[in-house]
Amino acid sequence: MHRSITTFASLAFSAGMFISGQVWAGNQTVKIAYEGALTGGIAFFGIPIGNAVELAIELQKDELAKQGVSLEYMPADDQVDAAQAPTIARKVIQDDSVIGVVGPIFGSTTNAVGPLYTQADLVMLSMGTAANLSTKGWTMFRVVPNDDIQAAAVADYLGKALKMTKIGVIDDGTQYGHGLAEAVKAQVRKNGGEVVVEEAIDPNGDDFSSTVTKILGSGATGVFLGASVNTETVFNRQLVEGGFTGAFFAPDGTLSNDYIKLAGPASNGTYFTSQAAPVAAYGGPTQGPLADFYAAYQKRFNAPAQSYSAEGFDAANMIIDAIKSGVHDRKAMVEFFRTKSYQGVARTYKFQANGEPEGAPSINIYQIKDNKITWLGLSSDLAK
Repeated sequence: MHRSITTFASLAFSAGMFISGQVWAGNQTVKIAYEGALTGGIAFFGIPIGNAVELAIELQKDELAKQGVSLEYMPADDQVDAAQAPTIARKVIQDDSVIGVVGPIFGSTTNAVGPLYTQADLVMLSMGTAANLSTKGWTMFRVVPNDDIQAAAVADYLGKALKMTKIGVIDDGTQYGHGLAEAVKAQVRKNGGEVVVEEAIDPNGDDFSSTVTKILGSGATGVFLGASVNTETVFNRQLVEGGFTGAFFAPDGTLSNDYIKLAGPASNGTYFTSQAAPVAAYGGPTQGPLADFYAAYQKRFNAPAQSYSAEGFDAANMIIDAIKSGVHDRKAMVEFFRTKSYQGVARTYKFQANGEPEGAPSINIYQIKDNKITWLGLSSDLAK
């Protein structure tokens, strides 16, 4: 495994199918699309993933040119809006030079465009974590563990690491938030804990006082809220201002310094789970391929990589290595992912028949301490 910044992007599929000398007929333009939020309220989460895809393409572009391939990046900004995502997906599909898609990055948008990309034989390397996405028979390969595994980590940490038995579980009624909350409740009960408050709140609301009152009166020492970052920060602030002193858990989609900016001092103490690789800016690795990627990202964009950046980088490189191995069309790309494995900077990737990743999943735990997000470690190590 090469670890220098100039060579670590060229890790090949471990199945031994890499054919570096294959040349395409003529000078063919091939595009890798990234579908995610590049503008709008979730841009803070989506831009670093798109940047990582673009970086992977830049690092491999010259090598692909020797094979007659002009490799290009195609941004496809869906704002993580399920209503507009199909329109964005159709534009990607209609461009015949697009051979693969990194994204969509949320379950709601993956659900909205899955049938379209599947009909077009376009591979989706999705960060969407809703567990049921893998039951659809789509051309989706999930590059991170699903929400059921994340939810189990939340419940295990609350019950085993923090020794909390009375938990409040709230959600915003969306596919993402509600799905997470249902899985958290199931795992809390499985672990012998009690769900003392369970309630859905308005994702567009700004007054959660009635729910806060229920939580304070229930004796809950831990609270999980499945929601978007804007709802999370408002709810968290009102919960703390109402007098709650227990543990507050937010899911992977809110792991960002924007959370601290939006929630203010109330954000201190908040826990996060994340299926993504440990983030260097929050105390992640300082050596090895992952650290090399973080350094390259910082140099290129003059900003630190964020959650899911490494997975975006790996996803783009998986598509690139398939191209190098002789994959020339969309259908062959899908078949390639069904059988090959890949050693990326974040992890080893190999996919089950339903597109779920194989291997033991790892969920990272973070906490805001002194107005700074701090990586605590893996849930499997912390919640024994």
